[in-house]
Order: sequence, then C-alpha cells, then structure tokens
Amino acid sequence: MHPEVAIDLLGLIQVQTDGTITRQDLDKPPFSVPASASDHVPSVDVTIDPVTKLWARIYRPPVLADKPLPVIVYVHGGGFCLFTPGYKDYHQHAARLASATSSIVFSVAYRLAPEHRLPAAFDDVRAALLWLFSSDAQPHLSASADLSRLFIMGDSAGGNIIHNVLASSERPELPGLKGVVLLQPYYGTEERTESEKESDDQGVLTIKIIDACWVLALPESDQPTNRDHPFCRPAVERLPDVAVMVVTGGRDLLRDRSVMLVEELKKLGRKAVEFHVFPEEDHAFYVRSVDGEASTELMSLISKFSM
Repeated sequence: MHPEVAIDLLGLIQVQTDGTITRQDLDKPPFSVPASASDHVPSVDVTIDPVTKLWARIYRPPVLADKPLPVIVYVHGGGFCLFTPGYKDYHQHAARLASATSSIVFSVAYRLAPEHRLPAAFDDVRAALLWLFSSDAQPHLSASADLSRLFIMGDSAGGNIIHNVLASSERPELPGLKGVVLLQPYYGTEERTESEKESDDQGVLTIKIIDACWVLALPESDQPTNRDHPFCRPAVERLPDVAVMVVTGGRDLLRDRSVMLVEELKKLGRKAVEFHVFPEEDHAFYVRSVDGEASTELMSLISKFSM
C-alpha cells in the first residue's frame, strides 16, 4: 500500500504517514527571482554558513546618501515552512523597504520546517546577526551601513522568530539595536482568541493553516508538543527595552495576538511602543500587494520609526 498524506499545507508541503516529505519547489522561476546589481534597488546574495546553507540577500537603496544608513535585518514569514528572501513577493517587499526607508536591508534565509524543525530557524537568525557584525560581512555591506542604527523586523512567523531570538538567554550582543518591528507576529496557544474563534475559511490565513504550520514546525521531542509550547508565545518581558512597533490588520485572524502583545508591553512600563492597525487589511498585506495604499502607508510609518 502507498502511504497516505498525513499533513497537507496548501498543496505546497505534504507529509506522508511514513514520514516522507514532498515540497513544491518555490526556489525557482517564476516563484523566485535572483539577486541583481542591475535592478532599481541593487541586491546581492551572501553565504553565511556553507554547512547549514544559511544565506542572506542584502539590498541597498537606489541612491546612496552621503550619510550613514540604518541597517534593517528582515526575517520573512511563511509559517516557519515556506519561502526565502528570493521568493518574488518577499524580494519585491524587501527592495521597496530599502528604497522607502533609505536603509540597508539584510534579509535572512533561515532553514525551513518540517525538514528543519524549530529551533533551527532561531539558530540561523542568531548566526546571521553574529555574522553581520563580523569581519566577514564587511566586504558585502555598503560603506554607508551604520550598524549603530540597527533595526530588526519580522513578519508573521518571522516576527515570532525574532521575538524568540531576542528573548533568548543566548541573544547576541547588539549594542546598536534601536528598534524592533513586528508585522502581524505569529503567536499561538491552545486556547483560541476571539479573533481566531470568529475566523472562517475565507481569509488569507485560516485556523487550518496556522495549526498545520505549528504541527510541522514545533520540536517533536519537547513537551508540550502543542501550541502551549514556549516557542508559540515567547516571554514579552525578555524583549530588549528598545522602541517596538507592532502592526496588525483588522481582518487578520491573528490580530488579537498583537493586541495582547502591546497590552503586555505597556503593563511592563515600556514607553516606546507604537501600535498600528490597518482595519481593512488581512494577513501579509504588505507582501501580497507591495504597491498598495496600505503598504505605502506602512512604509512611511517604518521610515519614520527608523529615522
């Protein structure tokens, strides 16, 4: 008998009952695009660790100013399971981010679940941050890159990843860290929030999708193995005491998670907290419609935040 499909994530990843994993190749055209120094926003790919195949794509704004430029470390979403910086929509998003904010953008290609379950992604982002401050990074960074003005940004699962990395006891020393941006961060618990209970199958993100991603990403050996695992809701009090921007969409089923995060930060007495709600937007609107009105407004907010 042929093994049956145990988990199906949008037809992009299937896990068979015998453990076999099949994955649609999103790393080739038309889904993925190469880095190019000839684009309006130049970019280049760099290898960070050839053993783990960790890499990143570095973007610089089309016009380099005569002054130092902030550096934005970007960690993409995809439920810990999908995409890379080369995925077309994320490539366009990061390029626009570099242009709109006049920043150097360092987009990290961490290992994906289920082939590499958490904490592999945390380890990779931590390694990427360490590399960024090493002598190996200098030949690849613009001379204008100012690591004393560092911002770390993640969307969806990427927001969860940077939260876990920054809240960890193994957090790297980041003396230049000025701010953290969490775009619709992907948190979870076994208990559903109201926005999760009210969700249907019509949104960009559904309960079925988020549950499947947790099953594919969480460590199989740790207890608990469900959404009450500490990775699903990292400690808020352990986030660095720097400026934090949280963004959500009014139609995003994860919106209550962002509200809860902001409330916890304020209870801790954190003063430099910005919370922006885009009432008509669903999950990952800034990636799905890079040139949309809401995306343009978000870029303006991030630009002001990173000044």
